[in-house]
Amino acid sequence: MISVSATLIALLAAASGDDYDRDYREDLQLVCYGEAQTITAQTHSGYEWDADKHKYMPKTSIETGRNQFDTAVTISIHGDEGQIRLPKPMVPPIHSGGDGNWWPIDDLIVGHNEIRGRFALNGLNKPNIVINRRSGVITIDGMVKFSGRCDADDGHRRF
Repeated sequence: MISVSATLIALLAAASGDDYDRDYREDLQLVCYGEAQTITAQTHSGYEWDADKHKYMPKTSIETGRNQFDTAVTISIHGDEGQIRLPKPMVPPIHSGGDGNWWPIDDLIVGHNEIRGRFALNGLNKPNIVINRRSGVITIDGMVKFSGRCDADDGHRRF
């Protein structure tokens, strides 16, 4: 009787599970529309008055900022493997290559309510991906940022 109760409790605990069920396999094609943010750097050069020397001296400065723009990313998931395709403006000048702007998604977890993972654009830039499967909201958080909403792409033409 005790072993039956223990087995029943174990089955109930396993059934309740968490949002990250690694044994759940799916094939998903997602197109996500939203707003991206990238880091920009601009070099300015000119002349500046030097009060000590009483003349104009050449000056160069670098200003950093953020560039925001509307864009779309594509995500492809087959079982426990996934890839993300970024538009060219989101790809940093120094990057790990990517195959046709497709990067593999590492640490991919496809859960019932949420999809999580990360990808490496380069050694220092490894953004995290979180997709809420109920609302379709996606966030990519790293040196490159993106937030938007995903739609399933079933491969059929719209018209």
